[in-house]
Amino acid sequence: MRTLALACSGTLLLLACSDDGTSASEEGTTGDDEVGTSFSGTDTDTDAGTGEDSGSEDSGEGESGETDTGTGTTGGELGCEEPSSYDASGTQEWLDGSYVASVSIDDPNSCTRSYSLSTTSPLRDGVPDNPRQILEQDTGPRLRSGHDLFDALYALAMEEVGECSVSMITDYAFNFGGSVPCGADGCFETGRLWHYVWTRDTAYAMDLGLADLDPARARNSLDFKLSERRSGGDLQIVQDTGSGGSYPVSSDRVTWALGAGATLAALEDDARAAFEARAYEALRNTTQHDRGIVFDPEDGLYRGEQSFLDWREQSYPGWTAEDVVHIAQSKSLSTNLAHLAALELLAELAEARGETSVAEEAASWATALRSALQDRLWIDDLGQFSSHVTTGLDPAPTRRMDLLGSALAILLDVASDAQAQEILSGYPHYGPGAPVLWPQQQYTPIYHNRGEWPFVTAYWLRAAAHAGHDAVASKMIRALIRGAALNLSNMENFEAGSGAVWVDEGDTSGPVVNSQRQLWSVAAYVSMVHQVLFGLEPTGEGLRVEPFVPAQVRAEIFGQTNALVLNDYPLRGRRITVVLNLPDDAGSGALSVGERRVDGQVVDALIPDALLVDGARVEVDLAAGSAAATSLSERDASDYREVFGPRTPSISAVEAVDGKLRLSFDIAGESAADLSLRVYRDGELVAEGLAGDVGSWTDPDSAAAGEASPCYSVAASYASGNASQHASPACWWGSDLAHIQAFDATNFEAVGGSAVTNWGRFHYEGWGAAGDSLTLPSFTATQGGRHLFQVDYGNGAGSVDTGITCAVKRLRVERVSDDALVGEGVLVMPHLGSWDRWEDSNLVAVELEAGVEYRAVIDQDEDTINMSSFSHFEIYTGGLGGVDGAYNQVNIAELRVLAKP
Repeated sequence: MRTLALACSGTLLLLACSDDGTSASEEGTTGDDEVGTSFSGTDTDTDAGTGEDSGSEDSGEGESGETDTGTGTTGGELGCEEPSSYDASGTQEWLDGSYVASVSIDDPNSCTRSYSLSTTSPLRDGVPDNPRQILEQDTGPRLRSGHDLFDALYALAMEEVGECSVSMITDYAFNFGGSVPCGADGCFETGRLWHYVWTRDTAYAMDLGLADLDPARARNSLDFKLSERRSGGDLQIVQDTGSGGSYPVSSDRVTWALGAGATLAALEDDARAAFEARAYEALRNTTQHDRGIVFDPEDGLYRGEQSFLDWREQSYPGWTAEDVVHIAQSKSLSTNLAHLAALELLAELAEARGETSVAEEAASWATALRSALQDRLWIDDLGQFSSHVTTGLDPAPTRRMDLLGSALAILLDVASDAQAQEILSGYPHYGPGAPVLWPQQQYTPIYHNRGEWPFVTAYWLRAAAHAGHDAVASKMIRALIRGAALNLSNMENFEAGSGAVWVDEGDTSGPVVNSQRQLWSVAAYVSMVHQVLFGLEPTGEGLRVEPFVPAQVRAEIFGQTNALVLNDYPLRGRRITVVLNLPDDAGSGALSVGERRVDGQVVDALIPDALLVDGARVEVDLAAGSAAATSLSERDASDYREVFGPRTPSISAVEAVDGKLRLSFDIAGESAADLSLRVYRDGELVAEGLAGDVGSWTDPDSAAAGEASPCYSVAASYASGNASQHASPACWWGSDLAHIQAFDATNFEAVGGSAVTNWGRFHYEGWGAAGDSLTLPSFTATQGGRHLFQVDYGNGAGSVDTGITCAVKRLRVERVSDDALVGEGVLVMPHLGSWDRWEDSNLVAVELEAGVEYRAVIDQDEDTINMSSFSHFEIYTGGLGGVDGAYNQVNIAELRVLAKP
């Protein structure tokens, strides 16, 4: 439980928040005063508040660190160019229904303007000040677009980059809430409410452009998330606290590679070489470790929770919320794409270092992963990638979508050109922007569910630019402008339908948590300007310039100017000016890119670094767009079935009837007339279009008396096409469970632990330290083929929603006659919240021969560790596995062998 201080109507409301974002309120007495900062000047204390990250990553209360200096751009005269012809009248306001955001400028002709931003929209928690004063700094970039409010919002983003730039960080779960240093050049904290450095937040923010603004701080922030083991060596990327005790339930730490790639491109010479060496070592070790722990060779995908969508009830079926071992067995689009990015960056770095074998292996794994993503997660009739596979006994991809994963699939060129157009045109939109998941879940608080998140909007915008999709790009540009303008800050999230920062509707009110100046949201606005409109991409060779300006945006937002000018864009210690010359006629689609020049010299899209001297002027001529305008899918939210999916159905029974298997369904209170049902057997679709009131279904291809052990799931759909989550899989294990052999702990030969009957089961308490083992000395397979091994375990080392002590062990199966190893795998046993609760582990598949005698051994090796083994967590004080030492212990009461040929 974490305490979150929020100012509310002049009083303070203390929200006791669990890591998954649920809360219970109580009164408090302390305020949270924001102190603005800039890109330059001496360090000043920032707001005292809480330090916590969004979703299930652990964080909490504490004073933030000191705000540091900004971008570190150097040299050259101050850039002071503006469009040669513009009329800014009417560009000082943004209208949104009954709300108005506006700006006034004290000194419009100054190189460094003073803006006063105001809004009539209600502000979340009553902050920031309204009006809000913004002062441009001569040490950072400045925009002159001929649109006063747009320029002011860019200046706001620059100011909030400065506010997120600190020299110390805090979180209640680390160092007893005291300050934690983050490098001589400081680091980026996560937001007004979150004062720590988190792996995925930092990585996405650096990739969205913050690395360009302050490469040293970006490097420090990313380096803070690297750690050797407590015993030394094996530098890896840290997975932050999370569901069920973190890694390997959550495995998206590899998002780090996205930020590292951008940071390497922004660093200079010796700094780049030093960070490149660290990045190479960490990526090599991390990808090797993940290959052994979370990679599934059966289908070529990596297991683990969705990246960013890490509050379980928001994006997974409710039956996984308290039993997250299913999430540990799930396979998600976004996390697999992060693994792909890590492998490809590793291959690139290894090639540059002459490590040919490492480069070839990483490239080979990346190529295979690309194919696996297409084979396993592309749903052809939807024209979309599935967001995830739910669990081990149901390998069917869900008919549900994830905006971040969809965007990354396009940006990483996993999607073909045709698929990219399908994804962008077909992903459903409603409200001002785009919802981060589809469809929405009923009776679920607003956060990820029904959420619009600016950083994901920015990735969707980048994907649209990458694929040349002007309709999505235009809508996302407007969404980013609107969100910052109405709230005088770059907010963490919005309710997707209204774009509001708070919707009061009882139990589902939200967004449950919402921070100002959220780091990746600030980066989102920067990305829109730098990476999309100006098309700036630093590379090791120079600067790629590929502007993408939708014709609609040119006509409706920048219709009164002849150019867009970015002064003092920082590029590896230099400052350059970039000018986009706009055509009078916008045309259709997106503006076409014509001649590029550097100080008058015609250049290609990739401008060599040698030409980009301090003070260089890059000029790009844009012409009217000639491509046909694209379109996107808009849903009518007045019918809830157009926006929500059905509630999750369940299978109430699998029975043998007349030699066949019959499934009985429960449709969770939905109207049967509204539904159609799909049935999956072992991941294959075996029936569809079943009426919602069918009640039961008999599998015509089943044989109750055979050796097969089929597992079924069911999903419901509305006529809109919106699908439910999948039901918890229900399996047929033979008459009288004949296909299951169960061996309780009295059958084990134990090394370590104490034999006890605590918590209602016989087991070995305190078991699982280095050198401990449990051995089932003998069992005989009753049939041949694939078998699934599973243990009944207890892990009370932490709560279900946080921590770092998910138990990880190795299971080996040996043939008794010759001691040959016939199969092995990793047992994952997440937190259960208390020691008196017993649940099933994940599944380990091994091929066995009928009538052959085997033994099973459970122990620990160098790879079967959790995050508590890393020195990063030596100051962790939020639970076990921190200051008191690494912890990987677990109680195991039973081993089961499930015949599933």
